[in-house]
Amino acid sequence: FSGVIKSDSVKNATKDTLKQTTVIKPSSSDTIRYFEAFHHVRIFNDSVQSVCDSLFYSSEDSVFRMYNQPIVFSHKSQITGDTIYLYTKNQKADKIRVFENALIINKTNEQLFNQIGGRTINGYFKDGGFNYMRVKGSPAQSIFYPQDSDSAYTGMNKSKGDVIDIYFIENELNKIKFINDVDGTLYPMRQIPEEEKYLRGYKWHEGRRPKTKFELYE
Repeated sequence: FSGVIKSDSVKNATKDTLKQTTVIKPSSSDTIRYFEAFHHVRIFNDSVQSVCDSLFYSSEDSVFRMYNQPIVFSHKSQITGDTIYLYTKNQKADKIRVFENALIINKTNEQLFNQIGGRTINGYFKDGGFNYMRVKGSPAQSIFYPQDSDSAYTGMNKSKGDVIDIYFIENELNKIKFINDVDGTLYPMRQIPEEEKYLRGYKWHEGRRPKTKFELYE
């Protein structure tokens, strides 16, 4: 994984304080074995961006462990939870694990927000974007806006189940599959109650998202 990290304080394996902005290049000869970053941590990579309060990274397993209100962004999607582990492979995001109060929000082209929430999320990346995710909860819940053959939105489907599988195509949420104890309601577009549009914990954090690597040097 290569990218740029900025925080108030960064320490490496020798406990030395590094520059507040750190460039990650695993292929270089001076690769840090591990480092910790604290307070106002921001990460930028071309396909994945993140913010959190504290972070631990080890080159031994290539996992970014993010704590205290972590948020991960990828294309049109945002993931939040109590703790997030971002696994990398061959310098790219490979999979993600979200622990407790897990929520993924996917923005459509019509300013509508698909949402899937639960206790945990296990997800996988492909070609720099989300490919598949499994959400578990008690229950897991979703808000999804299905489309007809002409790509027009037909309504809002609010459902729940023990497990929800999510499939993406070209970074767009394509299909949702429910497993066990499934229950749901489909609302026509003009009859969606305002109080039913959002899952617990919903908040769109686009304003906190790092837009370019250059702003991390400011």
